[in-house]
Amino acid sequence: MAALGALIRGDLPPAGNPIDLPAPARAADAAALAVDGYEAVLVDSGTSALALAMQLARQCKPHIHAPEVILPGYACPDLVAAAEYAGVQPVLVDIDAQDPAYRLSRLREAINANTLLIVAVNFLGIRERMAELRELATAQDIVLVEDSAQWFPEPFPGVGLDADFVLTSFGRGKPVSLLGGGVLWVKRSLGLTAAIQPLLSPAEAFRWLPLKVRAFNILLKPRLYCWLNRNPLLSLGETAFHPLSQINALDAVRRNWLSHCVAHYQRQQRRVEAFYDRELPACFPAAHLPASYGAPRRGRLLRYPLVCEHRVQRDRLLQALQDAGLGASAMYVNVLPAVTGVAGKVTVNDALDGAEAFAGRLLTLPTHAGVSERHLDSMMAVIAAAV
Repeated sequence: MAALGALIRGDLPPAGNPIDLPAPARAADAAALAVDGYEAVLVDSGTSALALAMQLARQCKPHIHAPEVILPGYACPDLVAAAEYAGVQPVLVDIDAQDPAYRLSRLREAINANTLLIVAVNFLGIRERMAELRELATAQDIVLVEDSAQWFPEPFPGVGLDADFVLTSFGRGKPVSLLGGGVLWVKRSLGLTAAIQPLLSPAEAFRWLPLKVRAFNILLKPRLYCWLNRNPLLSLGETAFHPLSQINALDAVRRNWLSHCVAHYQRQQRRVEAFYDRELPACFPAAHLPASYGAPRRGRLLRYPLVCEHRVQRDRLLQALQDAGLGASAMYVNVLPAVTGVAGKVTVNDALDGAEAFAGRLLTLPTHAGVSERHLDSMMAVIAAAV
């Protein structure tokens, strides 16, 4: 009966808004990606954008013969795939048990003569402590990359982009989704314009992409998504390592959609986030909610993160919310060395105790447009009962 009830009710996806396509297709408009002081390079994925940044960083510092890149111990394994493609050794550094940002003392200890770059990950719309990382990178002559694959850069009051390289992704479920693609912003002062094109393969053709987008939009409907989500053969959302084979330029179809999709994203309201901000403090301490990270670090959230008191509470909440089809997720579940396919590809600088604690306590709630008032009321009832 529970399975039948799920099929009737449906399951919310954990992330992903319907893709709003322009009609008719418009010519590409570079203004949507214009950032003062940066050159925008359009590629086929966020992973490709990160790999390109690493390749360009190697050209900035050719004297480093065994280059290393510092990555957070809890992150998407695509960061490791990008490093592997670029020929840079990933070195994992711990994060705080309550915060996805680096533990700065561990970060300083990990830096050595081979450290080429530091990747600062924007986690679901929560920025790293960029001022501190910029100061450290400048003092040590290290390249700084801001990986914003989970956040489309929007202006903060008094806060702008400052890293040497900044990237975002247009993949499935990302803030601005084209079911593929990414952009790398390269600081013009680095003088790398001539070095970019030789690193890119030609764009691939995607003749059936509009049909794929329509199918994606249909499958976001809860009653259809439920069939995918509860099919044991599909393993939706499973975190695993996937190697990067090449970096392609972005195809013409997605280029023509881009400015429209960016504008559509920027018009979206943040009503679901506002509901969580208002209601969740009654169930969780303030230190466990996004507000604790401060206004300069918090942007529009791709998913709403909760850091539970302990793993048992997280697992109990996650199971209850998933049983009710309410789109909750544990994200990557494990630290990077425990992700399928990553072992042997990374160096662990020190114990990842903070990252392990964060991974075991994190729960995310959906923020997309498909979350209705009924869903929100059901979430609060489930959370209140489980907490």
